Amino acid sequence: MLINISGGGGLVEYKTLGEVVSKNTFKQIGASELESMVITGGNVRLLPSSKNDNWWTNENISKDYLCEGEVITLGRARYANIKYHNGKFVSSNNCTITPKNKSQVLAKYLYYFIANHAEKFYVSTSTYPKLDSAIFDNFKIPIPPLPIQEEIVKILDTFTELEGELEAELKLRQKQYKYYLNK
Repeated sequence: MLINISGGGGLVEYKTLGEVVSKNTFKQIGASELESMVITGGNVRLLPSSKNDNWWTNENISKDYLCEGEVITLGRARYANIKYHNGKFVSSNNCTITPKNKSQVLAKYLYYFIANHAEKFYVSTSTYPKLDSAIFDNFKIPIPPLPIQEEIVKILDTFTELEGELEAELKLRQKQYKYYLNK
């Protein structure tokens, strides 16, 4: 299906995620093993399926589990913690995806789209929510021309950066408030 973008000078094609992403077979390790690799100041990102987002290690520690690439990870169970990374990484309990054709869709565009719709890809079970591959694979995604994808990514990167700055400012203000409240 094609839809004209008014003022954008192009057509938007709708495809399923299954048509535009590859589910990769990057090595995965257990959550406790991944957590045991955490160090301060490493150059290899650790990508758990949990909400922990700022874990790092180094190449000596990651050894046989070291992977590299531009990837999006989706936790297989419990959480819809979507992460984007471009570089060296170790992954635990994730479905790891990349674009099938980078000349058609940008990985970062995919990341923002998937993150925005993450909850829709999980189904409830008797224990915890699980990623449903059939729902994910059949979910429709608009594929605008690359220049429009680049602009969308640029806007969302800026927004994400500003959001991070505001969250840091809020935490600082909360600490100040508690300090003066206790005086």
